[in-house]
Amino acid sequence: MDKYVTKLYIGQPSSSSRPSLNSHIAPEIQRETISPPSSNVDCSLELGSLERDPKERRPIFQFSPNIRDKVRRYYIKMGPYQPELKLFPKTKFGDKMRQFNPDWYKPLYSGWLEYSIKDAAAFCLCCYLFKNEFESRGNVGRAFADDGFRSWNHGPARLKSHVGEVNSTHNKCFNRMLDLKNQRQSIRASFSKLNEKDE
Repeated sequence: MDKYVTKLYIGQPSSSSRPSLNSHIAPEIQRETISPPSSNVDCSLELGSLERDPKERRPIFQFSPNIRDKVRRYYIKMGPYQPELKLFPKTKFGDKMRQFNPDWYKPLYSGWLEYSIKDAAAFCLCCYLFKNEFESRGNVGRAFADDGFRSWNHGPARLKSHVGEVNSTHNKCFNRMLDLKNQRQSIRASFSKLNEKDE
């Protein structure tokens, strides 16, 4: 058995005649396993300390994979960040001044449309939460996911375009968001049924 296993002894230099175990591991995997895990910071993460403003949030992929769903559930529970301002900042397009329209929050886009006060831009909650799962399968659109959307003169058309067809990346992200939300609710329902049986 010993001939199939490379033994590494702490404190002793490895033999130069045999390649070290690390030389057979891809560098990105070495960083994941050898460097101190970023989850040390994430394990003590208090959900209340997460940023609500879309422009100030850490990208989901920067959280440890062990707690990403916990972070996602927090944001789903909080809902899209939709501040009601008396006046939204205006931007000049041609000879007209335009601004974000808070009516866009209403029914059609209410489940995902967000507004960043810090950046004066619109964002998509579900694409923020799940775009990294679908990036390799299609273009999510950086405007609503990363950079923020500000072309108020094309607002309704761009919102509709972002949503896209039934099988669009946005709709896949939105469905994942609903699945995670419903999964949590079904777990709670199961526990309440168990309690009723116990009684």
